[in-house]
Amino acid sequence: MAYQSGRQVSIAFKEQPDMGEKPGASGATGFRLNSGGLNLTKAPIQSAEVRRDGQTTRARHGSRSVTGSLVGEMSLGTFDALFAALFKGTFDAPLVLTEASGSPALTSITTGAHTIIAAAGSWITAGLRVGNVIRLAGHSTAANNGRNLRITGLTASTITVAETLEVNAVADTAFTVTRPKTLLPGSVSKAFTFEEVEEDIDGSEIFDWCRVGSLELAIQPNGMAMLTWGIVGRNMETAEGVDSPYFTDVTYTESQPLTAVEMRVLFGTEEVIDLSGCTLTFDRRAAGAPVIGSDLTPDVFVNTMTISGSITGLRSDFSRTEAFLNEEDLSLHLLFAENEAEPADFVAINLGYISIASASKSEIGQDGPRTQSLELMIGVDPRGGAYAPAMASVQTSAA
Repeated sequence: MAYQSGRQVSIAFKEQPDMGEKPGASGATGFRLNSGGLNLTKAPIQSAEVRRDGQTTRARHGSRSVTGSLVGEMSLGTFDALFAALFKGTFDAPLVLTEASGSPALTSITTGAHTIIAAAGSWITAGLRVGNVIRLAGHSTAANNGRNLRITGLTASTITVAETLEVNAVADTAFTVTRPKTLLPGSVSKAFTFEEVEEDIDGSEIFDWCRVGSLELAIQPNGMAMLTWGIVGRNMETAEGVDSPYFTDVTYTESQPLTAVEMRVLFGTEEVIDLSGCTLTFDRRAAGAPVIGSDLTPDVFVNTMTISGSITGLRSDFSRTEAFLNEEDLSLHLLFAENEAEPADFVAINLGYISIASASKSEIGQDGPRTQSLELMIGVDPRGGAYAPAMASVQTSAA
């Protein structure tokens, strides 16, 4: 008799068109798994009968639900569908701007040390926003081309970026500015079929109508960018032998895991290199709703998204304490790039409108540098114009 090991397990998922109906068997995405798993649970229905013999009547099975978490390392393109489901949105296509874009047209640009200035037109009307990562091509100063540039300020005529550019005051009419695809929160609910294949015993569990309920992003020095996906579903069935696995020709991305070493962080408009920890939690509080007459919930319901987070950094001055005291408007931009020449493939997360909820120091007398931990308050950005009306956005160079 074979017994299942803890490692010969694979997980695949695919968007599900209808509740209770599996999607087609081909075209599923492989989940590049570190740990975790999904389980079907049933609510116990306890009897309150008072028996003359002093014993207890056995409980019954109640409503079904699927819960669990799946942990993986962030990598290019691997979890785009799950990000979109969490945000209830859709990644838009890359935005490509040239001298002919916009109405009126942008016509030409010049560059300053941190600026790209249009002679006419409007970068905002053309679709750019603060927090976007863009790439310049075709510019007459070659050193300005083919780089990931993070927008920290934006007016109709001027893009301000965190990176240092070569100054060129000669108008250039042959440029291209590309913003890779971007995800903003929306209103489109998506559900998936997940299959957990136990290869040693030639069987699988197939989970129906699963929604992404939460995501925790955790980053530590000398570590991978870790993603813990909270999944909530409606039902489960098993398959064995020739019926397992259900999903065929599962596709796995081959992109390299993204690490804290290559990560670049903007806190406000300041580039910071002194963080020792960062955690963000996105929560939709997904849950079923038990009903009379069925052990299955009519749906898995997701709620208003909340985002909480904290960052810990080495303490060098009082600037973060002052930001806490003054309830300053801040932002947090995380750029995870592959270890390759520019323009490196990347995944970026932008929280555009935050403030500090608390600022606590490490205890006196501990070895090593003193640190300060900041709890973050994160809300939708109300400023409009150059700022997307979103709590968070995700951007990636993945196709």
